[in-house]
Amino acid sequence: MTAPRVLAGRYRLVERLGQGAMGVVWRGRDEALGREVAVKELLLPAHLDAADREHAARRAFREARAAAALDHESIVTVHDVVMDGDRPCIVMDLLPGRSLDAVLADRGALPPVQAARVGLDVVRALRAAHERGVQHRDVKPANIFLRDDGRAVLTDFGIAALEGDATLTQEGSLIGSPAYMAPERVRHERGGPESDLWSLGATLYALVEGRPPFARSTLMGTLSAVLTQEPVPPSAAGPLTPVIMRLLVKDPAARLPAGDAENALLAVASGKEAPPPPPPGFSPVPPSPPVPRASTVPPGSTVPPVTTVPPVPTMPPRRPPSGRGRGVVVPLVTGAVVTLVAVVAVVAVVLSTRGDGNPPSGPASPGRTGTAAASGPVRFAKPPPACGLITADQAARLVPAFSSHADASDDYSTGLPKSECRWSVADPGARGEPELGVTLIADRATAAAQTRFQKERRTAAPLRTPDPERPFRDIPGLGDEAYGSDRLSDDARATVVFRLGNLTAEIEYQADGRAIGSLRENALQAARWVEAALKRQG
Repeated sequence: MTAPRVLAGRYRLVERLGQGAMGVVWRGRDEALGREVAVKELLLPAHLDAADREHAARRAFREARAAAALDHESIVTVHDVVMDGDRPCIVMDLLPGRSLDAVLADRGALPPVQAARVGLDVVRALRAAHERGVQHRDVKPANIFLRDDGRAVLTDFGIAALEGDATLTQEGSLIGSPAYMAPERVRHERGGPESDLWSLGATLYALVEGRPPFARSTLMGTLSAVLTQEPVPPSAAGPLTPVIMRLLVKDPAARLPAGDAENALLAVASGKEAPPPPPPGFSPVPPSPPVPRASTVPPGSTVPPVTTVPPVPTMPPRRPPSGRGRGVVVPLVTGAVVTLVAVVAVVAVVLSTRGDGNPPSGPASPGRTGTAAASGPVRFAKPPPACGLITADQAARLVPAFSSHADASDDYSTGLPKSECRWSVADPGARGEPELGVTLIADRATAAAQTRFQKERRTAAPLRTPDPERPFRDIPGLGDEAYGSDRLSDDARATVVFRLGNLTAEIEYQADGRAIGSLRENALQAARWVEAALKRQG
């Protein structure tokens, strides 16, 4: 089939660059802006009926929406999506270089250091995408472009799915390339960011070995190997071997987290020996408090024996906190194996709340003191990036045609770690359009978060109930405790505040001309999305 010379009266097709399973890629020229672009023309099988063609077009537009929401040097930039008849065409940056599958076919396997540099670019791109709620779902050499300057760029979000989107995939069909597909996706489970990391592990294996780890002569053989067989350790991976093998762990919860993979790949890419990744579930034990020196004890005093008990190890969140991560950083461990010889039993005392929402009076229990709580583990060492807790599709339901803005500066009034994101209409001149805000603050102890939450609740609650001017309500079933308050004025808004462990989340939604009931419903919906995302991390 010969493609038209000009698409949408703007994009002139100049040269056919190649064809893959998803379609034909052309070198084109944007006549309006006078620049060269790449145009990917999706090929639709001739047997598809009108409904199936419309289905494919929706997928193409979803690809453009998912990729256009991402801004990272290792993710290809999508500029536009246009229709040529019933064929969707996606306009992207024209990159100098070629795809990694072409590099492998021409040059063979890559040395470990070069493979690590590619993997480092890809894992950073994946972390940026995952923060925005976008999964790639088809990481493989054919979808990684190696630029002439050596940087790897992740392309083709054609089968990426925004979290929360109803899938457009036909029931029972496979989405992805079987040799690089995570076991949970082969089983038609939803999967998550960890599934993309599996595909990265299979890609790294292919880069150093020249073949993917589970490729067999038949489709069923490949799928069976992915589900039931362990990969043969690569023979040419050198220092990359531990990273690859930990990425190819079949249990997603035990798979190497993205932050640890990035650290290890950075070490290999820098020409260093990568430290062995920590085993699944391992958390480094912080040092015990120092024991007073004997010289500080007054003469004649009796010093009781000191028993050193290691603190309770805690399972780290899966996503480490860099500028693009979440949770607690788990350093890679080198040298001797750390052996835990004792475990401290920690008793958590949960505060009960009276019907008026105020903490009960009486002597403070250990669970209600910041000192006691500070000795136990906290759920969130710092707030995760707020913009990553609501997906692009979810945000678009409340704020159509939105742009988002993140702020990770500490809270000015408390000095506590804070993460904030605001979704507003992209048009800077628009007024009265919907706006959504999420603010997260992490206290250093759960008891401190409880105390601060109750103080804020008392401040928000009206002196008399009900108060038609200041609607207020406690919200059961959201986080550990939650309340909602509304402001009735020209700039009406609804606010939901909930606490989850030591993290407090405030969700605010406003839109001119909307009934307060609608604002309240949208704020609560956003709060439930945030809660679900936080629970997945914690």
